Amino acid sequence: MQNQIGLTVKACFTAMILNMVFFSLGPLNATEVEQETVKSSGYFTNETDSGLGSIWDDIYALLPPTDGGSEMDVILKQIEWKHNLVLWVLPWKLRAGLSPLLESWIANMLLGFTLYLGLGALWCLVIFRMAIDTRYGIQAENVPAAKDIWAQIKVSCSAIPLYTLLPPLSEWMIKQGWTLVYGRVASQGWGVYGVYFLLYMASVEFGVYWMHRKLHELKLGYKFLHATHHIYNKENTLSPMAGLAFNPVDGILQASPYVWTLFLVPMHFFTHEILLFATAVWTTNIHDCIYGGGEPIMGAAYHLIHHTHYKVNYGHYSIVCDWLFGTLKPPTNESDKKKD
Repeated sequence: MQNQIGLTVKACFTAMILNMVFFSLGPLNATEVEQETVKSSGYFTNETDSGLGSIWDDIYALLPPTDGGSEMDVILKQIEWKHNLVLWVLPWKLRAGLSPLLESWIANMLLGFTLYLGLGALWCLVIFRMAIDTRYGIQAENVPAAKDIWAQIKVSCSAIPLYTLLPPLSEWMIKQGWTLVYGRVASQGWGVYGVYFLLYMASVEFGVYWMHRKLHELKLGYKFLHATHHIYNKENTLSPMAGLAFNPVDGILQASPYVWTLFLVPMHFFTHEILLFATAVWTTNIHDCIYGGGEPIMGAAYHLIHHTHYKVNYGHYSIVCDWLFGTLKPPTNESDKKKD
């Protein structure tokens, strides 16, 4: 029986992204008249007997703002909200002395470290300890050595400060008005938002595929950049902590389609921000060596084959580009799949 944990993780990951996007849009995407209608109903106010109003107000206060006079106003408020969410530990006097770019870099770097170390440690705890020798974890003989995991953490932590230069750069270009980013879904409508999202992700998938492929095919690119990530090429050397263990230039190049696609396809700002950090979750998943099916998703079984065969399975979230361009190698053999 095929291991189902990978498929479960993918489902949870998808649900997380959808929920984050949904809540980032918020009820303020409605017009002012619609908002007043909801408020006058008393359902979300303190006038109700249930007391749901104050609870809703408390929850809503934590969500990204979606009100503003223009699309750029909304985007600027959401950037400020993200910074406040992360940098509340810093004194205001210190923050006041930071340039917008520096403040954004610090906020994104702290988010990056928190996500990588927190999620990676939890993932390792589950598959290497709590679920070891079960269909939900790794077999004992395939658990990586501690020195390999620590080496992956060291490489990742040295690269994260540079990886997280990309979101501030993205935000700066958005502020200049150079991109096609918008702040409210209401300005486009849900149908158009969905079409733009699919076009954006198709461009990202195409860009990541070819960037990854060329980092293998160009000898200098592989030798000086991508080889750092391919030190670990067996099931008993890979771990969730390898997800960000790249040369930082390599990592930035592979993430760059998320940014340059903003010049080609209209994209909702907060969805774009979520997707940038969602890549860290995804790379954690595909390096855990647990097969869960779910095609056409590019899961851990496909990516393990990439690490052992080098010239196949370059895709990001999906196997579509590998299928189109002749580099797909499915996990069809017993050695390719993690089974009970």
